[in-house]
Amino acid sequence: MHNAITYPGAIRELRFILKRIGAQKVFLVTGRNSYALSGAKSEIENQLSDFNCVEFKEFQVNPDLEDVEAGVKLFEKENCDVIIAVGGGSAIDVAKLINYYHHSSLEDLSANSLENKEFSPVSLICIPTTAGSGSEATHFAVIYVQNIKHSIADTKLMPVQTIIDPTLHYSQTPYQKAVSGIDAFAQAIESLWNVHSTDESVEYAEQAIKTIWLNLEKAVLENDENAHWALALGANLAGRAINITKTTAPHALSYGFTKALGLPHGHSVALSIPFFIKYHAGIQEAECNDNRGAGHVKQVIDRIAFLLDVQTEALSREVFLFFERLGVSVKFSELKISKQLFKEIAKGINYERLKNNPGKVDVQVLDALFEFNSAL
Repeated sequence: MHNAITYPGAIRELRFILKRIGAQKVFLVTGRNSYALSGAKSEIENQLSDFNCVEFKEFQVNPDLEDVEAGVKLFEKENCDVIIAVGGGSAIDVAKLINYYHHSSLEDLSANSLENKEFSPVSLICIPTTAGSGSEATHFAVIYVQNIKHSIADTKLMPVQTIIDPTLHYSQTPYQKAVSGIDAFAQAIESLWNVHSTDESVEYAEQAIKTIWLNLEKAVLENDENAHWALALGANLAGRAINITKTTAPHALSYGFTKALGLPHGHSVALSIPFFIKYHAGIQEAECNDNRGAGHVKQVIDRIAFLLDVQTEALSREVFLFFERLGVSVKFSELKISKQLFKEIAKGINYERLKNNPGKVDVQVLDALFEFNSAL
């Protein structure tokens, strides 16, 4: 069940929610900088004035096993009974993982065995400070073990309550807003063309695509408050869609771009979206992973074009220009991505996510991606 409160100022509901669930001692997981910069810190301190609280923020942007272990030890030492996550995807993932691994033996974990079969969650409340990852709406959490990304999946990772307050997004830089919004936009597109799409995921994804397309530029370039509210809803819808389908090729490639170039996740995802739109628009049966056939995949691309009010033939170009207007370049020449560097990046592909992609991805497709982006 996804229980979300969404409106400007919704963060002021926190005290009531905590009392309703009978919270005694709060374990607060926050981003290092976003917590104060977003305006969340002052309001949450006020909301938590009636509760004992322990704060944890010592983790990396890409949290690893050691980060989670430190959080688990503090959580257990302080004997907390509720977890609140305030921040972007990393903070929310860390909170989920602390919840997942508390009162378990982390020493026995390895890259080959990250499952906790005795997972018994406490109440988790998520308060995102970005309109991007949608992590507050998913049953996944990302953890890095020896610099390799792993995804934990369990329905009990879902928060009991989400508070989406768009006022917490106003203070982000235009670039931060852009890459966060693009991450959500990409998630929605990837969910829509995913081989595992369902009627429910399609409904969420279509709403997200149209909402983000119509509002992201206003939020980034004009700091429009209504656009921020719409974006917050759009990102959450994208998260709900991805929660059903998972991601596809652009996300599978993104982790290598982030590692090699130090780009934020949303920027890395953007790099291959225009190419895969073009690839899927012309997909042939021999290239198709979707049991519904190449015709179905082409219809999905037509549907995306309809949602964005552009011609299918122009869709890839229009999305590229959208990213350019937002100040997010996907040109390999500008990012200094050589053929050799791209080959190294491609080695880090998450092949599990490629199985969800409607088009098969092999060396020839990756070569075509490089040529496409190099010619932009």
